[in-house]
Amino acid sequence: MKKELIYEISKQLNIPQVNDSTGICRAIYSISGKMAIVSLRECSVDNFISIQHLKKRVRQIIDAYINIFPQIKIRFSSDRDSVVEDIYEIYRRNGFCYHSSYRLYPAVSKISGNGKCILYRGTSPVEKMYMSGLGFYIVKQNDKEYKSISDMFGLQTQSLSEYLKEVLEYNNEWTNIEWPDNTEFLRIKAPFSKGYWQDKPVKSEKVSLARYGYPRKIYVFYRYINGCFQAKQIPEWQVSDFRADNKPDYGEYRRIANAILEDNQQLPPIRVVKKDGVVEIKLGYRLPPTEEDFFKLYSWPVNYNNASSNFQREMAIDVYPIFKHQVELIGYCIMEE
Repeated sequence: MKKELIYEISKQLNIPQVNDSTGICRAIYSISGKMAIVSLRECSVDNFISIQHLKKRVRQIIDAYINIFPQIKIRFSSDRDSVVEDIYEIYRRNGFCYHSSYRLYPAVSKISGNGKCILYRGTSPVEKMYMSGLGFYIVKQNDKEYKSISDMFGLQTQSLSEYLKEVLEYNNEWTNIEWPDNTEFLRIKAPFSKGYWQDKPVKSEKVSLARYGYPRKIYVFYRYINGCFQAKQIPEWQVSDFRADNKPDYGEYRRIANAILEDNQQLPPIRVVKKDGVVEIKLGYRLPPTEEDFFKLYSWPVNYNNASSNFQREMAIDVYPIFKHQVELIGYCIMEE
């Protein structure tokens, strides 16, 4: 009976079935997301639900399935609220709901695709759709033109090199600088496991990134010319993550950081392994916020005790070509093993 339940969920959502706890976890994660979107349609007469209602619904689904399949309890964090919060945040940041004063409203339906795989947002989940992670899609071969995937999810289309050039040209003139005591400098070379920032600047004419100040950070480009460090300040809006709930959040600096690493030929590749009907994706460096949001929407965590993982996740084979196209378009290198 238990096996039949997971088999049916996996079949309906086109989730690859494997004979271990991994397949069960994928199914539970995706069905919890689907029920979260269903709950958005459980609106009051004012056409909204509370944030708490959605989170409570997701927690109930996760708890119920873990009670049915106690062998996967160890795979999920003892603090399941963190998994619930991550599911909510992924949907909120990817535009599945409008959010105001602790209220949630269903988003307007949008569809995008590449002629082979069609992605859905805001569409009623009672319709027959597949899932990769928390994202909805169908596989359909046709020549119909759909809304751009980049437009639908706010993804970058400009190459990293062009973006860096544009941002540099937009900002102020270079001026000499004496570094404040708390200045951090972007780490240009691996290992990035030591962190993305270091306490010493790089003496190079090539442009890099620095930041200082607390609690509000000031971000500047810097370079070393004629024995002096020069800097130009970056406007706060160019490093602020506009999707973040908690301000200030400077996550958008990663777009500039990725571009600088690419300019220095130090941007780590994205490593990909295809196995058991899914694609395992390992990032060597965090993506910019909107690209990271899309990546997390259409993928499953590898470790459900750290469901918010940004670096290693699994994606449905049908959706992977879209992700690959989007990141290669702007300059990332995919290494398929």
